[in-house]
Amino acid sequence: MKKLCTTITLAGLLSWSLPAVALLPGEADDGKPLHDSRCTSCHDSMFGGNGNIVYTREDRRVKTIEGLMGQVDFCNEQIGAGLNDHELEDIVAYLNEAFYQFEIE
Repeated sequence: MKKLCTTITLAGLLSWSLPAVALLPGEADDGKPLHDSRCTSCHDSMFGGNGNIVYTREDRRVKTIEGLMGQVDFCNEQIGAGLNDHELEDIVAYLNEAFYQFEIE
């Protein structure tokens, strides 16, 4: 019984970390042009011409890699950008590399 509980607990922990693992295939070099063409104009209009401040401001919303993934997905849905999962992963990889530098285990 103890082995079963340990196995279930381990499986739960592994499944919780899957979103970060799923991110790994994203290509930052492919994400930058997607970001520049799909995200920058909206962010620029929100922040007076310097949209990158959304990533670097002290009170930024995104605090984890999972939070970054969720925010990129949310923005995609809100503006109807129509980006597919691969493109979203690329944008997340670019943003993480350029601004956030979250460590991914």
